[in-house]
Amino acid sequence: MNFFYLVSLRFFAVVLFSAVSVKAADTASDKIRAMLTTLDENGQFNGSILVAREGKVLYRDSFGTAAGSSDKNRAETPTDLASVSKQFTAMAVMMLAEQGKLSYEDAITKYLPQLKDSAADITIRHLLTHTSGIPDVGDLGIDRPNLKESEVIEAVVKQHAQFGKSGERYRYSNTGYTLLGMILEKVTDLSLGDFLARNVFDPLGMSHTRLPSKPGYTKGDGGIFSTVDDLLKWDQALYTDRLVKQTTLNEAFTPAQVRAETTTYGFGWNITEKDGDRFVWHTGNTGQYRAFIGRRLGERILVVILTNQGNSRRIEICDAIVDILHGKPAIMPKLSIAMRIAGVIHARGIEAGLQEYDRLKATQLETFDFSDESELNALGYQLLGQGEKQAAVRIFELNAREFAASSNAYDSLGEAYSNVGQRDRALQAYTKAVELDPKNLNAQRMLRGLK
Repeated sequence: MNFFYLVSLRFFAVVLFSAVSVKAADTASDKIRAMLTTLDENGQFNGSILVAREGKVLYRDSFGTAAGSSDKNRAETPTDLASVSKQFTAMAVMMLAEQGKLSYEDAITKYLPQLKDSAADITIRHLLTHTSGIPDVGDLGIDRPNLKESEVIEAVVKQHAQFGKSGERYRYSNTGYTLLGMILEKVTDLSLGDFLARNVFDPLGMSHTRLPSKPGYTKGDGGIFSTVDDLLKWDQALYTDRLVKQTTLNEAFTPAQVRAETTTYGFGWNITEKDGDRFVWHTGNTGQYRAFIGRRLGERILVVILTNQGNSRRIEICDAIVDILHGKPAIMPKLSIAMRIAGVIHARGIEAGLQEYDRLKATQLETFDFSDESELNALGYQLLGQGEKQAAVRIFELNAREFAASSNAYDSLGEAYSNVGQRDRALQAYTKAVELDPKNLNAQRMLRGLK
């Protein structure tokens, strides 16, 4: 065969293959755009999203308007990562561990001696993996804006007798990551925000990422503001040794060992297996902000979702996007039943809203999502905040009926009854909450107060 003919043939094949690859990418991008446009039109998505594979952006866009504004969302605008911030706190711990400045097995009382009588057997590893036995801030009765570190310490000291055993089981705890933030500042003699800026954000070129902090107030569990573009830079750095060694990261991406039950949490990340690939991810919720980062480590697929108008089905959206990238049909997230009945309640009152709930559950079970207890719970608190106390009670009653095995549903119902002066019903609801979960510290505390 003629040499020049062979070279030309190979060149043509490369060009053809490249064109097909680009065409496939365009098709995937178009399908992702079409799905998100539909979700936006259905009121299921508002915010920014980025999809990348091997560091190359496949799709990047924003939908809707910024919270409390008529301005359109922009991917360049930093938003609150909430609990997605925990992976940065964990990274700071890993960096200091590699430098020999602390150890995962250090007792936290080495750095927080004021806890010597209440947390003597708890290690840094326990805090990292949510296995310390220390309850979340809500269970400690201190879940409020502008929480101070001194209030966290006080709550741990006063309520430690009711904590679970360290290392026994997974129990998500913002309190634990707040303590990590305090430890990091002790070790580095810097604010956590300054340490992360100097050692992570600035070296990686994450110019729109910062942790605003006020001395004495909690940090470590959340509070970082960032963008989808900066989180791509973060994602790419985690495939290198720029911050810590890959062997160190491998431990972060491995579920912790517990003595009872199971856990899928490592150091600041949830870890699962999907399609034979290791999938590491985290969500974040605070106020109206919602965040999500999901990474398929083998395929190097990244999905970042940052929203600012309440809940959205971030994990389901991520799964649908990956299905599109795999050439599979995407399964659209179901519609929010709480959002639907909220509109009806606003237009026609609580009775109409409850009737709509029952009607749709009987006729459109495949269209609307009736599986999420937290959505009805959030609607109840939204109504409470708007002064619609009786309507809120009815929603909390509905939630307790639909999720009768949930201690949290009865805990919230007790709070609603207390708000409208129905003491006896509040006692019954909190009692039920404790029966369902004897470790529900908030329900226990409220019962003592009512009695």
